Amino acid sequence: MTYLCPMAKADFQSLLSKLNEKQREAVEQIEGPVMVVAGPGTGKTQILAARIANILVKTDTNPGQILCLTYTDAGVVAMRERLIQFIGPAAYRVHIHTFHSLCNDIIQFNSSYFGYKNLQPAGELEVYEILREILNEIPNDHPLKRFKGDVYLDADDLRYLFDVLKKENFNLNEIKSAADKYLEDKKDNGDFIYKVNGKNFKKGDIKVKDLKEEELRIEKFKAAVDLSLEFSKKMEERKLYDFSDMILWVLKAFNDDKDFLLNYQERFLYFLVDEFQDTNGSQL
Repeated sequence: MTYLCPMAKADFQSLLSKLNEKQREAVEQIEGPVMVVAGPGTGKTQILAARIANILVKTDTNPGQILCLTYTDAGVVAMRERLIQFIGPAAYRVHIHTFHSLCNDIIQFNSSYFGYKNLQPAGELEVYEILREILNEIPNDHPLKRFKGDVYLDADDLRYLFDVLKKENFNLNEIKSAADKYLEDKKDNGDFIYKVNGKNFKKGDIKVKDLKEEELRIEKFKAAVDLSLEFSKKMEERKLYDFSDMILWVLKAFNDDKDFLLNYQERFLYFLVDEFQDTNGSQL
């Protein structure tokens, strides 16, 4: 059974005739992983759309069983329009999403499962209010506590760090262990040892000032990583989320609940990603 009308099939055959050998090879490979590597403006997105059309022509796959991910809302519109040209009305049934809109759809469709209702995306002002609250509440002996100057000087760095931790889906304990190993490697490599004699030191002496500065830097980094848990807690208390949260919630559900994962594995039989090289850790 095919889901393409005769006119769409004709348009697809016309498209195939215009492809070069390598492009056609990528389009006609249906099963198994396929990666298309090419420079800008060489028709990678068109090849992606053509592969979707080919799957519908050569198999009995329902258009709703194909998932295509791209990076921007504009990319979703462009892909949909291109598919309409190739396969006609069936293009409206293919699932085309950004990573975030896919996860949002999964969460909204399973709102009782996730337990998140009436959530609002956090604005920059709300995020910085939470960051300032965290910096106000940390104890006086905390490595990031400041008592003079701009006491919120670290807010921007914390915002960036928390965002990276979420986007890459890093394990916090592994990140802190990696920081400790980085410091030990620098010690083992002799980075804190004088290599020549000087006026106030001898070859082989420890660069005490440099070592203490690096140890403090690692201590501050690890303390900042720990604060990411407090940030997530305060976001949840305010019923706020950012886009990275949506991906992490879905990932956790897939990792923790095999039946939930199987449901979506059976729902989407073919999975295509535009601009795959731009994926971060959680998207991957």
